[in-house]
Order: sequence, then structure tokens, then C-alpha cells
Amino acid sequence: MLILLLVVQVRAVMEKYPPYQSIFAKISYGESQMLDKAFYEEEVKRLCLAFEQQFHYAVFFAYMRLREQEIRNLMWISECVAQNQKSRIHDSVVFIF
Repeated sequence: MLILLLVVQVRAVMEKYPPYQSIFAKISYGESQMLDKAFYEEEVKRLCLAFEQQFHYAVFFAYMRLREQEIRNLMWISECVAQNQKSRIHDSVVFIF
């Protein structure tokens, strides 16, 4: 109950800012577990945009962060396989490209 209250409060504050309105529009009020996936998807989308420009160091940062996301995906998949929860593999995987 407390976690749901905190998610509602965070949602009320963050919906005032346009970049975060789209994130909270994707999820309903009961899906607090999907909030982190929505933030990861937004981060991946912004990191992929770093490859659109030339001659800046953001490409190296974006590459490293995308590799970290790939490691998170592999860890999630391996944990699902180890716990015999193969039906949940697609629940938390954030596709990079």
C-alpha cells in the first residue's frame, strides 16, 4: 500500500514535466513494477539518438550505457531461465535497436 502511495505521489510530481508525461501516460496506476521498464525504454530511446549526430563524446557514453542495458537484459533472461519462468522473459527485456 505504501509503495502504491509513493508511486502516485511521484506520478503527480513528474507529470508536470513534458518529457515524463509520455512515460506516465504509457502505464496505468496499478503498474508500479513497469515504471522502471518505462524509464529504461525512454533512456534507450534517448541514447540511440546520440548516434544521430557527429563529432561529440556522447556517442561513447551512449554506447557504454546501451551495453549496460544489454547486460541487464541478459541477467533478466538468465534469471528467468534459472527459475523456470520462461513465460516472463519478455516482461522486462528492453529492446535496444
